[in-house]
Amino acid sequence: MTLNAVERDVLLEVLQLAQGIVERKSLNPILSAVVISSTSDGNLEVQATNLEESIKIKTKNKINSDMKVAIPLTKLVNFVKELSPEVVSFGLSEEGNLLTIGQEKVWAHLPILPTEDFPVLPPTPDITFPMDREVLLRAFSKVFFSISTDSISTALKGLLIKQTEDKVAFVSTDGHRLSLLTVEYPNTPLRDLELIVPRKGVQEMRRLLESSTEEQIQLGVTQNHLYAATEKGEIFIRLLDAKYPNYQKVIPKEFTTKVILPKEHLQKAVRRASLFSSDRLKGVKMEVGPQNVIVSSITGEDEPFSGSAVEEISTIEFYGEETKLGLNARYVMEVLSVLDGENVTIEMGSRLWPVKFTSQESSDYLHIVMPLQLEDES
Repeated sequence: MTLNAVERDVLLEVLQLAQGIVERKSLNPILSAVVISSTSDGNLEVQATNLEESIKIKTKNKINSDMKVAIPLTKLVNFVKELSPEVVSFGLSEEGNLLTIGQEKVWAHLPILPTEDFPVLPPTPDITFPMDREVLLRAFSKVFFSISTDSISTALKGLLIKQTEDKVAFVSTDGHRLSLLTVEYPNTPLRDLELIVPRKGVQEMRRLLESSTEEQIQLGVTQNHLYAATEKGEIFIRLLDAKYPNYQKVIPKEFTTKVILPKEHLQKAVRRASLFSSDRLKGVKMEVGPQNVIVSSITGEDEPFSGSAVEEISTIEFYGEETKLGLNARYVMEVLSVLDGENVTIEMGSRLWPVKFTSQESSDYLHIVMPLQLEDES
């Protein structure tokens, strides 16, 4: 038996990147497996797919012999985790029906599945274009949390990437809030690009980007899949076949009130007030005035009183009319967690008008939240 060698941590990183893709309890056993093979230049490669997302991960470790085997992933990755952080050896048994893997006196023997049953991955696109890795990671961090997890609308279950002229917009909404990041990006070969990337695909692409160290990655589109490549590997994400709603209609052009507040103070006040808010409403009330903003718990009149919290925050700047509104506490805390800078700008209109969150340091980003109807307004 010819053995191949690879550092345990290198192999574990590759298998864990594949683990996010692999279906653990698929009716088709081959979708619970990874294909381990040698590339044309003799390096180690691991492939995984769930038919919606597919990944190829490469390492610079040379394999001593040509090989291509499909191995159930869960037991393989769990075993590798238990090994010491040293070199791991692996190879095929003499009969060719088992993968033998281990170190010194610790060995495991795993069954091999037929590689011909493994789905063919999409082809590499003919045209790719570069994008800064940090730009993509920043975009994902600022819009991911607004992607819907339960909408009946297919489009809202994904992240919209839309290019017009020299800008790329990253948009997500769940119908109650909307996140929009717009970045300058001239000279891309794909004009008027409009893609809807499913939530799970964004998650797996983000993991691949976070494992990379290169400044730029390559993006492309192939057979209705978004393609991304780093020095660690390639990922293919099946795009959602849907029409994204006109998100610009949700963003108000005018507001009657504008207030600037210390971001961290507001975040803590909302968190504290939400501890006493009704489980049904899950909101906080903000009474906005020239000198201060009062944040308090929202409790339902039809529910037993379980306490309340009130906190006053001094305004940094104020323009317009005094107002009060109710907001979902989690929505507010999530947007404050991704806004850059020490202060947050909040713009409001009349009753039940969409509320806009921005900051001076995040001029390319805005977030819209639909307010709650307060009981004294009904």
